[in-house]
Amino acid sequence: MKKFTIIIPHHNIPNLLERCLRSIPKRDDLQVIIIDDNSDPEKVDFENFPGLHEEHVEVIFTKEGKGAGYARNVGIAQANSKWLLFADADDLYSEGFNEFLDKYGDTDADVVYFANINVDTKTMKPVEGGIQISEMIQICMETGNFDLLRYKSDTPWSKMVRMSVIKKYSICYHEIPAGNDVWFSSNIGYYAQHIKLCDKPIYIYTMRNGSIQHTPNKENLLARIHEAYVMNNFLRNIDKLEFYAESWPAFLNLRKVSVWLFAKEIIPYFIKTPKFVLWKHIKYSFKKYFKM
Repeated sequence: MKKFTIIIPHHNIPNLLERCLRSIPKRDDLQVIIIDDNSDPEKVDFENFPGLHEEHVEVIFTKEGKGAGYARNVGIAQANSKWLLFADADDLYSEGFNEFLDKYGDTDADVVYFANINVDTKTMKPVEGGIQISEMIQICMETGNFDLLRYKSDTPWSKMVRMSVIKKYSICYHEIPAGNDVWFSSNIGYYAQHIKLCDKPIYIYTMRNGSIQHTPNKENLLARIHEAYVMNNFLRNIDKLEFYAESWPAFLNLRKVSVWLFAKEIIPYFIKTPKFVLWKHIKYSFKKYFKM
């Protein structure tokens, strides 16, 4: 049994996956599981697949093409370690990652949240915007309340999770085209009894055109909208609706992709979205319209 497992879903970006692997320290107590999600043979050399011939790396080739959520679930089922971490194939870890593993490997926490920096994938220079787990960590450190991280840190890569928590509560990723990490992350936050925070940037999140995060097709948009309905129902039931899942941007972008689908989603959106959220967006749109 290893102490750490890093699970990496992959699809059609072998060069970036290789970069990610190079950022992971080679340790006897660490295994890496790569799940290839039905990559295209025209884009990937499977005989020389990144990590295939490395001792601490296990590569699983799937042909289902069900996306990152499915791939991560395959990785969880295969993992045999005390801790689980998740990385995206186009991202990487910082130089402080090895020290982080040494420091927190024997902690009694159920989950350790760590900070990130955002960079351009080509230049590797810091960029504005992007996902800011670092800011959430600072707020939680100042207030002593971890709910913001429990229910709003949707990304799978921002945390190190105790495997026993995942198994005890049968926590898994939803196998949908986009937004598949929201349910997993919120359930980890909900069930974690003991949380620790690391404000040092351990993860490097890269901004890249063509990633799911920046691909507004109808399947991805609908998945994000419908997953928000599921999440908000969950948050309502545990009396944490102030951390509601936002679907307004996806809802508006749906109009650009398909007017018919947008019209079809209007009534469900207004029924299933919390009323205070609807009112906030209506007021914002009203002010924006009359400013113009």
